[in-house]
This record gives sequence, C-alpha cells and structure tokens, in this order.
Amino acid sequence: MKGQGTNRMADDMSTNNDAHRVYTDAITAQLGERVTNLGRRQTDLEAEMRAGFKGTDTAVTSLAKETRASIAALSTNLAQRNKPQWQALGVALTFAAMLGGLPAYLPIREATSDLKQSVSILADKMVTQSELEWRATRSAEDRARTDTNVKELRDAQVRREELDRVFGSYDQLFIDQQRQIDEVKTAQGTSCSI
Repeated sequence: MKGQGTNRMADDMSTNNDAHRVYTDAITAQLGERVTNLGRRQTDLEAEMRAGFKGTDTAVTSLAKETRASIAALSTNLAQRNKPQWQALGVALTFAAMLGGLPAYLPIREATSDLKQSVSILADKMVTQSELEWRATRSAEDRARTDTNVKELRDAQVRREELDRVFGSYDQLFIDQQRQIDEVKTAQGTSCSI
C-alpha cells in the first residue's frame, strides 16, 4: 500500500495531474500539496527567468542596432557635407568677387557655425563605446547574479530521495502506533469483559 502511494505521487508530480491523487491521511496529503506547489513555483520561475533574459537580450540587440544606424547616418551626413561642391563654389566665388566678397562670407560663416552646432548636438546624444561596454558589463553582472540566485534556489530544494526517506519513516511510525493501539484495545477487551 505504501509503495503504491509513493508511485502515485511520483506519477502525479511528473504529469501535474492532481485529479488522481488518493491519500491515506492528512499529513501525506499536506506534504503532497506542498511538493506540487513547489514544482509549480519552480516551473513558473523558470518561465519568468527565460522571458526576462529574452527581453534583456532583445533590448541590448535593439540598442546595438540603433547605435550602428545612428553612427552610419552621422558618418554619411558628415561625408556629404564635407564633400566639396565645385560648381557651387565656383558660382559662390564669382558672386563673392562681384559683390566685394563680404556679403558672401557671412552666410558661409553662419552655415559653418550651424554645422558645428549640429555636430556638437549629435556628439552629446551619441552613445560612446565606453558606455556600451559598461552596459554590456552590467548585463553580464546581472546575468551572473541571476544565475547565482537560481543555483541557490536549486541547492535549497530538498531532494526526492530525502523526502521519500522522511515520508517512509513517518509511515513506519504511524504503523507502529496503530499496532500499539490495537494491542492495547485487544488487552482491554480480554481483561474487561462485561
């Protein structure tokens, strides 16, 4: 009878099927419920951890893609602005020479200062290599800390063999107590006959 109850509990644990459980006493039922709840919590924790790591990986990947795209756009923009426009320069020089040079110089100077301001703004908003390395290091530290926490949780769990041993000793204790009760009842029944 005891072996069947243990096998039934093991089958229920592996299939998460609570409908077929039959317990002979309340303590076994309580322990069975606790074991089932621990199994569910572990399954839920594993799903949450996987989702969290997937979200972190997605965020880091999208950040890297955005950074690459921003740097590529910045370099393309700078390359196009630094490219000399010979036709425009020829016309501008001719026009500047015709008007005395000064009226054409002022807009060029303003455009140059606007360009410097734009580059300064882009440089302020740009994520640096050191910041990306810091973020990657931080992510690695978070991952290591999470792995440590998961390992601690796994180490803190009681192994199945230990639980079976404890449950077996409880079963034996209950059998011994029932035997003693039966012996006392039998002894009383034979000595006090009315």
